[in-house]
Amino acid sequence: MATVEAHHDVCSTDVEQLLGRRVRYQKHKPGRYLSVERIPLVAFQIDTVNRFGSRVVLNDGAVVMENAPTVIERAGRIALLLATGEELYFRVE
Repeated sequence: MATVEAHHDVCSTDVEQLLGRRVRYQKHKPGRYLSVERIPLVAFQIDTVNRFGSRVVLNDGAVVMENAPTVIERAGRIALLLATGEELYFRVE
């Protein structure tokens, strides 16, 4: 998998900054600390970001991450990178 940091300027942000963004699931690198079973395959808006201890939940359980990710946005693509090696990619609509 190519990394998001490859050849362009990178803008890093907090996961809360994704609220209200309309995105489409692109791909993910699976692992046991990232759950994407309920993620819509069509474009959707990120309506909620909830934190329960170290766990981060987007859209009432559509995406569940055991730790807060590093969020990187570049060229219309958003990458959520977890410290455990899992990765989740969205395309901005």
